[in-house]
Amino acid sequence: MEYIMGKKLANISWDMNIIKTLCKINEYKGEQIIYKKQSKNMVSTTTEEAITKFVYDTHIDNFMGGEENLIKLINNEITPQSREEIAVVEFRDVIKTVNSAYEDIKINSQTILELHGYLHRYSLVRGGRYRNEDINFYNMERNNLVENIQTNSNLNMEECLEKEVEYICDTYYKLIEEDKIQELIIIAAFIRDFISIWPFKEDNIKMAKILTLLLLNKSGYEVGRFTSLGKLYDDSNQLLFRKLISTKDDFERESNDIKKWVEYFLSFVEKSYEDLSDEMNLAVNKKETKTRRIEKIINSTLGYFTKDDIRNQCPDIPEPTINRVFNNLRKSGKIEVVAKGRSAKWKKK
Repeated sequence: MEYIMGKKLANISWDMNIIKTLCKINEYKGEQIIYKKQSKNMVSTTTEEAITKFVYDTHIDNFMGGEENLIKLINNEITPQSREEIAVVEFRDVIKTVNSAYEDIKINSQTILELHGYLHRYSLVRGGRYRNEDINFYNMERNNLVENIQTNSNLNMEECLEKEVEYICDTYYKLIEEDKIQELIIIAAFIRDFISIWPFKEDNIKMAKILTLLLLNKSGYEVGRFTSLGKLYDDSNQLLFRKLISTKDDFERESNDIKKWVEYFLSFVEKSYEDLSDEMNLAVNKKETKTRRIEKIINSTLGYFTKDDIRNQCPDIPEPTINRVFNNLRKSGKIEVVAKGRSAKWKKK
């Protein structure tokens, strides 16, 4: 199998439903400024909850220690004892690292090895190295790339896998630089090829989730910083992997499977943005005018209130609009100022 990162990706024509999904996701991307303009406490709480949910969603289906212990592990309320519990903490720490340092993380083989090593940093199981034996992943034939490498060199399996991973990383940067293919499609293709390589003896799906979060963040799609991506590539999707990540002789059939994979990937990203929008009450806010939203906050406030109260609760409303609404309400006799200055206090009449 030739990887789709490259000529295959460039030769695929995309269906209209994929184009529509891309447009919708980019609309959500444009709204991310609203999440970031929340109060620092709210942003901090939201990002911490997203990490907790990400780790929870990734482990809950196979965690034998119970839901309560899983949550306590994630929140550092108990000390991990078993290998299973240590794995939860390791994954949590990697997610935190990716969310905080994604801008400085390079996409290359060395980075991927280091991230995999972090997934085993507290255990006796050695991470941070590619597997040294062949596998029959989902009854797939080994791809042409590794066969050619082995035929034309004396590289062992571990060295061949390093070349494969480096190939898709280099191609990723090349496609990003060319700017001819939408970045979300490039990311979906990268993850699909990574899973088909299956470079590690264990934790390949976890690595696929980590790399997805990293690549989305680097491309400005920061939904994974504010809500969970943990259900992506979970156990319920293994049949999908079997169908979509396979060796095909017919390019038309393979292109169709690639489209289905991209549809699956994009639909999950879109759904994550939709859930985040609901959590932040953005869908409701859109249906109301800015004036009405300000008036509702004022009417629901007991005692004094300030313009900062409005700014904190409605970070998407510009300062001139807040000033205009306050002036109109004052002129109409609905509110009055009781303490002037930069932190002026107001009250309802």
